[in-house]
Amino acid sequence: MKKNVLFVVDERMMGGISVLLDDIIKMIDRKNLNIDVLVLHDRGDMLSNLPEDVNVLFGTKYFSAIDLTMKQALKTKNVGVIFRKIRTVFDLKTGFVKKQIVKQRQKMKLKHYDIEVAFKDGYTAIFTAMGDSDIKYHWIQYDYGIANPNSKYPKLMNEVLNKFDKIISVSEGIKNDFNEIYHMKDKVMVIDNLVNVDRIKEQSLEKCDLKLDKNLFNIICVGRIANGHKGYDRLVDAIGKLDMEGLFDNCILRIYGDGPDKEALQNQINSLGLKDKVLLMGKVNNPYKYYKGNDLFILPSRYEAFGLVIVEALTLGVPVLVTENGATKKLVNKNYGVIVENVDYAIYEGLKNLIVNRQQVDTFKKNLLKYKYDNDIILKDLNKLFK
Repeated sequence: MKKNVLFVVDERMMGGISVLLDDIIKMIDRKNLNIDVLVLHDRGDMLSNLPEDVNVLFGTKYFSAIDLTMKQALKTKNVGVIFRKIRTVFDLKTGFVKKQIVKQRQKMKLKHYDIEVAFKDGYTAIFTAMGDSDIKYHWIQYDYGIANPNSKYPKLMNEVLNKFDKIISVSEGIKNDFNEIYHMKDKVMVIDNLVNVDRIKEQSLEKCDLKLDKNLFNIICVGRIANGHKGYDRLVDAIGKLDMEGLFDNCILRIYGDGPDKEALQNQINSLGLKDKVLLMGKVNNPYKYYKGNDLFILPSRYEAFGLVIVEALTLGVPVLVTENGATKKLVNKNYGVIVENVDYAIYEGLKNLIVNRQQVDTFKKNLLKYKYDNDIILKDLNKLFK
């Protein structure tokens, strides 16, 4: 008899979590599973290409602002969205959210699930914990050593987390940092992120409308433009310093992605006189075709649980410069790129060193010809989890 499985996400914006969920569903053994994906707030266009046997469900209006900050809600100038955001915050603060979720689940007429998975930290965990599924799993994907997404509601989240049968961390570092706060060693297990390497390679072969100037040092970033998390603001500051020193004259950075801080980042770029050297390329459906031919990929994140884009870059033969965090220590070694201290000046120093010592980048490229991300053990662990 097939098991009914529900994955719960708050939205489906482009990003590592959406890509990971898409890859997991496509790559795990589904022959004995009926899979539904519940998107609480239908925002974004990811998860639109799932297998035909997977159903995508959507939440009620109550959830339409859960993934927005208060600032983002106010910016919509939509009275309904603003009201629902205020209501969500009130319900979380008072604990009334537990009763509200039970009520909303009944409105959605969700069937009974053998396994329910909260696939993101925070609100999806609360939603899943308040359900009646037989087995509950929670994927934790934040760098808890730097940013705890549950910190505003400690009492509520302690109650919620205790309702899960297993908590899955995407790295050993994240597991350790999580347990420093919540002390749930018996519940937490590590399953590295699954990466559909074949899909990445296949999509990278699509015809590209951009030709790189090989006389330039071409740098690429891919990801949501959210400065507080991804740290693009400090990367642009570092480039501003390098440009003043005349070291960025033959370099160009292209950032692919969209997000709430895009306008602020563009203003920063303009103010530093970098509009011809740092280009915001906007959202693209297939970023992989743009990796080819670049000399360096940079991920200047302030915190990162896994860093899927790092694996993407390495898979496509692009050396990396990344900040030290919960994700990077395991993914990057000295043969493929550079890990710098997670402070602003280290990004500047690391980038400066690679611009001046181009032969180091060439060595990384040669080493990457042998790079392989191994999914076999990860798939085995995932299939066990759902059996």
